[in-house]
Amino acid sequence: MKKTFNVVDMFCGAGGESTGIMRAAMEQDMKVNLFAINHWELALETHATNHPYANHFREDIHCLDPKKVIRKGTVDLLWASPECTFFSIARGAKPCEKQGRISPWTVVKWVETLDVRRFIIENVPEFIHWGA
Repeated sequence: MKKTFNVVDMFCGAGGESTGIMRAAMEQDMKVNLFAINHWELALETHATNHPYANHFREDIHCLDPKKVIRKGTVDLLWASPECTFFSIARGAKPCEKQGRISPWTVVKWVETLDVRRFIIENVPEFIHWGA
């Protein structure tokens, strides 16, 4: 019997990351339970259209208990694409709000709360300086 891998697409949108993950899983003949989270209804509806088999959570990620999503506590891959326009150059200029860090710190909460085997967080170079 194939092992089932739990994958979380945190801050999901249309589902490009989920598509890539699912294609890679299919190539390796892996079974995946996909969990997708976003507070924005349109993003979640779009993801659900593209990935109807996923478990969707329309909730504020900051208030969502990770154990409500992953009841057995093990996540094989946590993919996180937090909003970054206020504390990075993503909008095309110098970061304008140093305190706009709550979304990326939520990833840390999930990693600490659950048994997360692997996680990927969107590349935001400004994250390097947060602990400095």
